[in-house]
Amino acid sequence: MDYLNIYTSRGGKLIHHPIVVNKIKSEQKGTPVSIAIGPTSRCNLNCSFCSNANRTTHEDLDVRDLKHLLKELRVLGLKTVEWTGGGDPTLYQHINFMLAFSEVIGLEQGFISNGILLREKIEETNLNKLKWLRISMNSLDYVNEVDVPDIRGTLGFSYVMNINTTPEVLSKLDYHVGKYEPQYVRIVTNCLASDEEQKHNNWKYGKMVEDWGPPYFYQPKTFERSEECYWNYFKPFLLHDGYVYPCSSVVLNSDANGKFHEKYRWVEMAELPNVYKHRMKPFPTINCDKCVFASQNKLVNMILNPEMENFI
Repeated sequence: MDYLNIYTSRGGKLIHHPIVVNKIKSEQKGTPVSIAIGPTSRCNLNCSFCSNANRTTHEDLDVRDLKHLLKELRVLGLKTVEWTGGGDPTLYQHINFMLAFSEVIGLEQGFISNGILLREKIEETNLNKLKWLRISMNSLDYVNEVDVPDIRGTLGFSYVMNINTTPEVLSKLDYHVGKYEPQYVRIVTNCLASDEEQKHNNWKYGKMVEDWGPPYFYQPKTFERSEECYWNYFKPFLLHDGYVYPCSSVVLNSDANGKFHEKYRWVEMAELPNVYKHRMKPFPTINCDKCVFASQNKLVNMILNPEMENFI
């Protein structure tokens, strides 16, 4: 099974949206296909590699503004929404309302959580509205067991190798894999490591996870600065501070200090629908030395600037 291209956003899934591609080609305009939303900064854990680590104040998106935004984007072509962090979306006060509302307006939904509060905070009917649920099993760095609920959609696990990873934690992870039988288990490294550490970790963990076999797979993290960035038009990232960022990987850039630095803000939440009225303008990439969406940006650039395209 091609885990990487099915269960991650690293590939060329844009080719499955011919209307979107044609709009890029004919009008040089973008279409919001998917949006990732971190609705709250609140979390019950404090993972060392998280952009919200050691946070003392909290932010939550206004539910009325969020509802209005999704309605506007849906009209513009939005197909999916991913509920994610920093923070854990189970702790967003209005998460059940937003899950129900998003289904009513026709959006497919994915959900990323550390899993600890899923049963307590998310209504069963809303869990079954999810196209997929991905549990960040780094919760096992802090607790012995995660009670994962049954869902109709695809269940996946993800684990970030970090300073708290021990053989005991990996044993707990394997126990949960056997108990809940997720469709996949994605293993990644801490992307805040240095370039040399990252290169070494990709080799070391890639070989290790290959030996583990399915449903485990390793997602290597390789960084490349995009010459021009347009991915924000197709999968913007809305954070709990009320700003839209070009993607979630801006926290990895060398000058971001592991945070969503204000220099990477694209537009305010309320202004997002307006950007689709105009031709796309590339987001400045001079500081984006840790981009993980370079392949997607290359694809968009090829559509914008066709050359001998008939010689396939």
